[in-house]
Amino acid sequence: MLNLENFFEDIQRGAMDSGYDLFLVHGIGGMKKEMGSKDPVGLANKLIQFFIKYEEYEKCAELQKLIEEYNTTCQTK
Repeated sequence: MLNLENFFEDIQRGAMDSGYDLFLVHGIGGMKKEMGSKDPVGLANKLIQFFIKYEEYEKCAELQKLIEEYNTTCQTK
């Protein structure tokens, strides 16, 4: 019998990895404009919290960099 907890954890990890990939492709601004996200920074922060749980700090750093670049761009406009 399958361990459902592991099954759902694997599904969640796959979804978070897909979300991370979307951020890398589209950036924060693209997630807002192209993908229709109303709060892409909040979503990126949720991804960071998830990846901290699994000690995937490289992904956290990349997402944080995207957030900082987006915030810098917004401040200069």
